[in-house]
Order: sequence, then structure tokens, then C-alpha cells
Amino acid sequence: MATTTVPTFDRPEPIPVALTYDDVLLVPKRSAVRSRRDVSTKTFLSRRVRLNIPIVASNMDTVCEAAMAVAMAREGGIGILHRFCSVEEQCAMVRKVKRAQSLIVDDPRTIAPTATKAEALLGFAWEGRKGGVRSLMVVDGFRRLLGIVTPSDIQFSSDRVTVSDVMTPRDKLKVLTTTQVSVDDARQLMHQHRTSNIPIVNGENQLVGLITGSDIAKLLNNVHASLDTRSRLLVGAAVGVKSADISRAEALVAAGVDALVIDIAHGHSDFCLDMLKALKANPKTNTVDIIAGNIATAEAARDLIAGGADGLKVGVGPGSICITRLVAGSGVPQLTALLDVCRVARRAGIPVIADGGVRTAGDVSKAMAAGASTVMLGNMLAGTDESPGKVLVKDGKKVKIIRGMAGYGANISKAEREQQLEDDVFLDLVPEGVEGSVAYKGAVGSILKQVVGGLRSGMSYCGVTRIEDMPKGASFVRMTTAGLKESGPHDISKL
Repeated sequence: MATTTVPTFDRPEPIPVALTYDDVLLVPKRSAVRSRRDVSTKTFLSRRVRLNIPIVASNMDTVCEAAMAVAMAREGGIGILHRFCSVEEQCAMVRKVKRAQSLIVDDPRTIAPTATKAEALLGFAWEGRKGGVRSLMVVDGFRRLLGIVTPSDIQFSSDRVTVSDVMTPRDKLKVLTTTQVSVDDARQLMHQHRTSNIPIVNGENQLVGLITGSDIAKLLNNVHASLDTRSRLLVGAAVGVKSADISRAEALVAAGVDALVIDIAHGHSDFCLDMLKALKANPKTNTVDIIAGNIATAEAARDLIAGGADGLKVGVGPGSICITRLVAGSGVPQLTALLDVCRVARRAGIPVIADGGVRTAGDVSKAMAAGASTVMLGNMLAGTDESPGKVLVKDGKKVKIIRGMAGYGANISKAEREQQLEDDVFLDLVPEGVEGSVAYKGAVGSILKQVVGGLRSGMSYCGVTRIEDMPKGASFVRMTTAGLKESGPHDISKL
């Protein structure tokens, strides 16, 4: 009789248990925090970029374009502009964010003194923005300041007049010859001279900048905004890992971006490491922080930090519209991924972004306790006024579309925006993202208020007043399915 040899294997190592946010709770501690207002939410996005709240808008084309990035920065966070568009379009979004408010406008809109009323009206409606610009600097061919014209100057004038006929001449303007001016200085000058525009010129009377009343008001009203050293709103942008993304990164830095995010699903790959090293070695891109990801292990953190990463993005598969774990069977539950990465990153002084899996404000507190410095939100911010896309009606309810960036829809949109769509371009694409809808939520500011308020409460329960102290002050306890059920609203109909 024939015999069969049964192969023998070495005994495998025990399979570790990995946890996510719903598997744990934070243990309440004795706390000296008497008010949530005593808690500081200041944190770092990356090694040099500091935020006032630890919330980052995800680089998804249904979440973050210019409007979202502006709103996020004004609330104290930051938006990461998606890369599923042309280089020119992404750079234009960066410039729009940077122009949204600043102490000094570096490139004021100008007009020639011989321009007609029609040309002036077109200049006020620059780029078709709602409201346009409120003033045009009148300059000659050598950019020497001649005066200023506003919509009220030409509103009731004849169509035949030129700008020089209606402008306020230079000798009647308050003009500065230095850019060394503070917000308080500008406010006092505007009040003293009853003006809302103060041009800045050099020694040859050439226009070099402009201070506007609307910008000063924004700076005074948005005291918690995330600003760069020139009082402009902070903004980040995503780049890919192809050779063409080097030039994209260079263009984004030239446009004024504050941080670059290498956007790849599997950040612990040679593709990501090679791009990271190339950006850090390039003098045109190494002036800003480079954030790398996405990763889920301590080993990945060590490799990317050794490659020069200024920040790490953690999350393989936890997003609400991500199906990587189903398609590839790969990933690590988010809480365990954060704990493993943050042990390495914190020793190196590198901030960590927790990307994905956040469904409640309590999840933000848990991410901070695991060691993250910020959380990246997608689903929670999609559906707001500031997110891209139209408000639709589905089953009688207002909704907006959200989609994973590794799905068909996002890739088709990218190809169309870059005018590269071909019939067979997606034959080899295996989607790792899906498309769905989320409820319309109104202004993003109200969402952020609730999320940050929940974080402040979570920190007070842990007895800490700073985000960086959360890992030391917090303790986790495992939770059963019954415990998770108990954590939510109860059925009171049986009481």
C-alpha cells in the first residue's frame, strides 16, 4: 500500500491581537482641569509646521480643495490639497489659499491709467471670484504707483472715462516705504488716515505690496488661524511617487505650499522611500517639510525617518471608503498601528498623523492618547459647504458625494482633469476605494467645533492640558461587544 508523507512545519509564532478605536476606552483619571478652556490643542503637523487644532482635511477630491483649505486654516487646522488634477490647477489652489488673507499682499492687482471702465470692471472680477477684488493699484509701465481705483469710483461714471479720470492719485494716499509693519501698526494707520488700502512702494516708487482693511479684519477676527511667518494661511499639498511628481512638488513649493505629503497607499515601499529622498535632496523642495505615508508598522516608521521624513501618516485600510483590507487582505487595525509607529516616531521627535478610522470625537482623543499629533479627517468633513461637489437630494435627504482616491471614479476624474483619458487606461486598475454619499452637514466650522470640543473633554478626563502629554497621562482599557453597545445610546423604550 502506498504511503503519504505528511509535511511538518515549525510551530508558528502566536498571531498578535491588533486593536482599533472601538476596541478600547480611555480610563478616567483624577484631573486638575477645571475648564475645557484650560486645555491647549496646539500641536505639530510635521517637524516645523505648527497648528492650533490637531485636525487635517484629507487630500481627497471630494474633501479638500481651496475652499476647504481656507476654512481649515482659519479654524486653526490645515487642509491637504489633493493631487488628482493638473499641476497648474493644484498650484492655483495653493495660491488662492495664500491670497485668502495676509498682512501684506505681495502681488496686488494692478491696472494701467489708460484702461477703460470696462477693463476696470473686468479687473475687479479677477478670476471670476465672488465679490472679486475691492481695489486696483494704478501703475505705469515701470510699475510706479500712480494711484488707486475702487468700484465706487467708477460705479456711476460714463463708459468713456479712463482710470486716470476717476482714480485717487498717489499724493492723496497713505503710502508706506517699508514692509516691516505689524498688524497693530496697520490697524492704527488705517484708523488714523480713514483708509482701507495702504500701498507699499520701494525707493523708486515701484509698487511692492498692499495692506488691505479686509485682510486686517480677517487677521483680527481669526485669532486662532494657522498662519505662516508672513501671516498667510497654512496649506499642504499631496504629490505622488512618479518621476513627474518631482516637477509637481517644485511647482507647489514655488506657489507657496507649507508642506508636501507623499501620497501612496503603501508608504513602506521603495517608491515612497525614493521619492522622499529625492525631495529631501532637491534644493527646490527641501525648504518645506515632507510628510510620508501611509504606513502601519514600527519598521516602516524607522525606514521613513531614516529617509528624512518630517512627518508620518499612519493608516492602511481604516478609511470609511477604503477597501484595501478586503481587496489586498493587508493592513493593521488603526489603534495598534498608531501605538507601534508612535513609539518610534516620538523618540525621533517626528509628528504622526492618524489617517482614517475616525468616526467620533472620542476617536480623536484615543488617537492622541496613542501618540498621534494630528488626525486626518475625510468622511467627517465631506458633505460640508466647503467640500467640493454639489449638494444632491437622495431619498429626500440632502447629501454630497465622497469617494476613495484609489477607486475608479477618482482616477477617471483625474484623467479627465489632466486630459489624459483613454479607453484602456483603467484596464489594469484594481480599485481599493469605493464611492458613496454622506449627509449634507453645513459649514465645516460647526463640525470642527464639536470635534475639538470632544477632544478637550477627552483630555480633561485624562487629566492633561497638552496634546503631547496625552500618551503619558492616558490609559486604555479593552472593551467587549457588550461594552461597545453600552457606550452608545440605550433603548429606553423598555425602561
